[in-house]
Amino acid sequence: MERKKIESKGDDENKVTEGGKHGMYWLEGSEEQKQETGRSSGLGMTNLSGLGKEGSVDILRLTLQSELTGDELERIAQQAGRKTYAMVSGRSAGHSLASELVESNDGHEEIIKVYLKGRSGDKMIHEKNINQLKSEVQYIQEARNCLQKLREDISSKLDRDLGDSLPQQEIQVVLEKPNGFNQSLPPEVDTCINGDVESLRKTVQDLLVKLQEAEQQRQSDRAGFEVTLSQYQREAEQSHAALQRAEDRVEQKEAEVGELQRRLLGMETEHQALLTKVKEGETALEELRSKNGDCQVEQEKAASLEKEVAGLREKIHHLDDMLKSQQRKVRQMIEQLQNSKAVIQSKDTAIQELKEKIAYLEAENLEMHDRMEHLIEKQISYGNFSTQNRAKTENPSSVRIAKPPSPKPMPLIRVVET
Repeated sequence: MERKKIESKGDDENKVTEGGKHGMYWLEGSEEQKQETGRSSGLGMTNLSGLGKEGSVDILRLTLQSELTGDELERIAQQAGRKTYAMVSGRSAGHSLASELVESNDGHEEIIKVYLKGRSGDKMIHEKNINQLKSEVQYIQEARNCLQKLREDISSKLDRDLGDSLPQQEIQVVLEKPNGFNQSLPPEVDTCINGDVESLRKTVQDLLVKLQEAEQQRQSDRAGFEVTLSQYQREAEQSHAALQRAEDRVEQKEAEVGELQRRLLGMETEHQALLTKVKEGETALEELRSKNGDCQVEQEKAASLEKEVAGLREKIHHLDDMLKSQQRKVRQMIEQLQNSKAVIQSKDTAIQELKEKIAYLEAENLEMHDRMEHLIEKQISYGNFSTQNRAKTENPSSVRIAKPPSPKPMPLIRVVET
């Protein structure tokens, strides 16, 4: 016998297994969900913690009341299926789905696991993600409808073939394990179920393909959404930086405007002061005009005096010009006189030098005469030296005459006009 099993996992794990004609269900999840499912389905709940555990979840066994009929059993199965779908679809609005096809160890069960992922930290919901979640919910609804229809067909066949051969039925709610606590069904139930296994398997495979396509579409949408989000974040950062720069510029402009306003206030104050002064000047001018009306004679005298002053100024200006020309002539004469003095001084120095040279030459000439006389006297007594003395007398010009130092010339003085 093969059974189909659909599981959904989320933050609060909720697993439901449908198992054939006897309306057997396995419900795995939190304790509150088990109690609520048992109460809504009219089941008696027994804790089978001694039979075994998987992880930290207790295994519970639910048994139908003995007085329930076949229609009531079908109703209970439908209620359990609706409760399970409500748990799954209620969590699908805020979670993305991922599915996985798993076979049990004994090979008699095929398990479809639907994982509900937790909410994203930023809580941003995009329109595409909402549409994707809606499509996933629609796929789950189609799977539920197919399973419900199959369950109705199996129940109708069992009611028609078996009748009241099974007075008491049990519904087990256990956590699925590789060697879980599964009761074997009668051979009549196996013969009824084997006919619909292939159709159910095809349906489950189609659902799995749809779920995988939906997951791929969701992954691609998520990648595109992340790229768009990163682009928006970069644009937001750039806009924030531009806004910061604009705020800085605005603050600078505000400071400049404040400075200009202060300057304007100062200029307005100064303008008011100037207006006050202008009014005072106009008042004083009016007073002077009123006084001038009484002083016409004085004005005429003042005009004549001004004319005389103007004539005197012209004369003074003419005299100044004459004085300046005379001063220029005097300066030129002084310069000529100074130049003449300089020339005379230079000539006097030249004459003085010549006089000194003449005196030096006369003294030297007297000395030469004395030597000649002395030599003549010695020539008589010393004949050997006559030739030498004659040579000395014949070349008196070979004696070097020392030139006395000449005095420095006087500087040239020039008068400058001021």
